[in-house]
Amino acid sequence: MNIQNIAIIGGGPAGFMAAVAAAENSSGKININILEKNIPLKTILYTGNGRCNLSNKIYDYKELASNYPRGEKFLYSAFSRFGVKETLDWFYRHGVETYVQEDNRVFPTTDKASTVRDMFIEKAENLSINILSHTSTKKIFKKEDKFIVQMENFTKEYDKVIIATGGSSRDLQNSGYELAKSFGHTVKELKPSLTALRIKENFAEIAGVSVKNAEVSTFFNEFWIASSQAPRNDGRLITKFKGDFVFTHKGVSGPVIFKTSAYCAYLDYSKNNPLLLKINFLPEIDREFLEKELLEEFNSNPHKSLGNILKKYLPKSLIDALLEESSLDTDKKASQITKEDRKKILKILTETELTVVSPETEGEIVTAGGISLKEINPKTMESKLVSGLYFCGEVMDIDGLTGGFNLQACWSTAYIAGMSI
Repeated sequence: MNIQNIAIIGGGPAGFMAAVAAAENSSGKININILEKNIPLKTILYTGNGRCNLSNKIYDYKELASNYPRGEKFLYSAFSRFGVKETLDWFYRHGVETYVQEDNRVFPTTDKASTVRDMFIEKAENLSINILSHTSTKKIFKKEDKFIVQMENFTKEYDKVIIATGGSSRDLQNSGYELAKSFGHTVKELKPSLTALRIKENFAEIAGVSVKNAEVSTFFNEFWIASSQAPRNDGRLITKFKGDFVFTHKGVSGPVIFKTSAYCAYLDYSKNNPLLLKINFLPEIDREFLEKELLEEFNSNPHKSLGNILKKYLPKSLIDALLEESSLDTDKKASQITKEDRKKILKILTETELTVVSPETEGEIVTAGGISLKEINPKTMESKLVSGLYFCGEVMDIDGLTGGFNLQACWSTAYIAGMSI
């Protein structure tokens, strides 16, 4: 019986899942080489702050797919066949027990990403999968029905190839994107996603101060430029999300900011044409009720300072910084508060404006963009342009929100690719 030779380019989460799935489900003899230019599964050690947030407990495949700014409908097929339940069952069968946090994020019970890495390395060795580390793939071309894969030190012939090199908007040399393009595939423009955001305002003195359950609305005016004489309007509403965030030395970060950045990844915002964030720090309190409550607070505490009254709603350091930004004295007595002051205070609590000038690309978590999904069969992950060529994971134009969604897309697409070959 002929042995089928398979090359998997990329030894990250997707590459290993595809390799194990292929080896365990092969009906004939199969020889699998994982070609990794760095250290196999190194990247997984950083996921979930070292704990490996490997999924999110959403069993409905359409609801699960709604957490992907790019790739939602493409993922329906993969998630309906190998979704969260199937993934968690698969990990359990392979020796990785998991637990679910209150926010639905799934972690190994050890709280160590190394548990997942070690399992994959052990399974690969048990299944006689060849792991070639520090092996950079330079070129792939097809000769008749075989793929010729050229590496730095040798060339080998394969029957099928899976490209699972992951995503990066910075490292394009010898990448899966370039390999795909050599076969005629289209690569959608790469942008950093799930990033912190840099703002024009200076809140460096409160870096580290966190805010819980704020409502963040994002506006953008595509046609406004800084030199325009006309006053800037808010522009169109892009997103509105509730969640937590934290002030940094250069701007804002945290879950709701990452989510915002993902949906704004392809907006051409800059210092000259920034995004506008409007922050409602108290979305659960009706605005009219808040206005009356503030008036009562001021009338009942005429000798109390403004900062001390408002710390009921937000951390004192944050209140002081917001008041300073709005030219209000935090030590001003309640009895001295004017009607105009009250309007400003209400705006601070419910409509603080932050001017976003750029994503914080150094903190890029995932990459938006990648190989066009129009050129990939969602049922098999095989190229529509080249038979025998497959893709899985973040090298495709798929990116999810924080919370285990990006790894779930890796597991699902890689399992389907492995089964398909």
